[in-house]
Amino acid sequence: MTLAVIVLLAFGGLVLALLAPNFDDRPAAIGAISGTVFGATLILGLLAAQESGVLYGAVTLGPLTAASIVLLSLVGLLVAAGATIRGGGFALGSGEVHALVMWGVLGGILLVGSAHLLIFYLALELSAYATYVLVGYDRERRFGTEAAAKYMMLGSVGSALLLFGMALVYAETGSLGYGGIAAGLAYQTSGLALGGLALMLVGLGFKLAWVPFHAWAPDAYQGSFPLMAGFLSTAPKTALALGLAVLLARAFGGEGSVVAGWIGGLALVSVVLGSLWALLQTDLKRLLAYSTIVHMGFLGLALSTASLTGFTAVGYYLVAYIVTSLGLFFVLEALEAGGLPSTLEAWKGLGRRNALVGVLVAVFVLSLAGVPLLAGFLAKLYVFAALAQAGAWAALVVAVVMVVFGYYFYFRVLAAVFLDAPAEEAPALDFSPTALSLVVLLALAVVVLGVWPQPVLDWLKTAIAGLV
Repeated sequence: MTLAVIVLLAFGGLVLALLAPNFDDRPAAIGAISGTVFGATLILGLLAAQESGVLYGAVTLGPLTAASIVLLSLVGLLVAAGATIRGGGFALGSGEVHALVMWGVLGGILLVGSAHLLIFYLALELSAYATYVLVGYDRERRFGTEAAAKYMMLGSVGSALLLFGMALVYAETGSLGYGGIAAGLAYQTSGLALGGLALMLVGLGFKLAWVPFHAWAPDAYQGSFPLMAGFLSTAPKTALALGLAVLLARAFGGEGSVVAGWIGGLALVSVVLGSLWALLQTDLKRLLAYSTIVHMGFLGLALSTASLTGFTAVGYYLVAYIVTSLGLFFVLEALEAGGLPSTLEAWKGLGRRNALVGVLVAVFVLSLAGVPLLAGFLAKLYVFAALAQAGAWAALVVAVVMVVFGYYFYFRVLAAVFLDAPAEEAPALDFSPTALSLVVLLALAVVVLGVWPQPVLDWLKTAIAGLV
């Protein structure tokens, strides 16, 4: 099954890239091909059940890999649909963009399914190179090329540190397989091994935008299309969070290990400083970049417990974050396509000008803030439950305080949307039926997940049970 997904995504991306010159003026055709491929991989993920492997066990398909196929294919499917928002002939409708999204998703699936550090690294780079190009795809876009260059340079630093750390771990344990690493670290953990683990975590911190390795994120989000920023905030983060859960549980010692403690420390710093920096932002994409840093911090806190409760919280958090984040970025994409800049100043009075759009924005922003009856509230609640179960009371108190603190910068957006008067020269809102349908669908998902989470939780517990 893993091999079928790999072949399908790789071949689908190749076809789209080759056909791009013929379909540049027909984004609907490209979107249909892309949507079909992602739909097929999603179904394969739902049908997968048995543990199997390819490449002599270096890539495995278990319930968690199947869950990652479903989540990442869902992101790809939504992005394929969202690429039609701007209409024909535009950059987001081109075959290369859809091909890069496919290869980014493929890298993410391989990363979660890897049981060998070499595959882990190659999968991570496959996904990363796709996102480097997507951030700077439109060379005419202001800040786009600069943002892509910064992202690629800092991402390369993270990759180099990760690779160096892997080399040190291999020197200590004599293995690149997860099982061999776990056995070697259980036997003895020298300074060499600790240095390697620390470098690996720093490298992954760059990819997850944990503080202090986050500097690329605000520029990358601001310089790219909102849709691509949405992909960047969901697909790679989903793959890395699940892949790190597998790595932590099967190679690094799991609950109580030194790596788990380091993850908790980085995550807590990210939650605190990310929230403080978000207060200073007036550009909505930069604000959402810092919001992503905060949310990755909450994910890290759940990961640091290395328990069934913690890993389940990670899974649910990712589901909630995918539908919430993509929904808000779709709103940004539709409004930016209509000529409305992605700034707090431009969004003043948005709810007065279009009540439905204002309500949809409120659903997504309140979910990100963690307001009850929405998916984001339960996501944070499950993280708190994991911390309480692990006895991490100090981290729990700080996390709760920062959730309350975070209401301020999220409510700034709602205050601008509903309380401020619109500017006299504000452009007319042009919200296409396609965009409205997608955003309404995602808003409904946010509400349903907030009031009826049990089916998703049961599915996630089944997928994660094999890790702990």
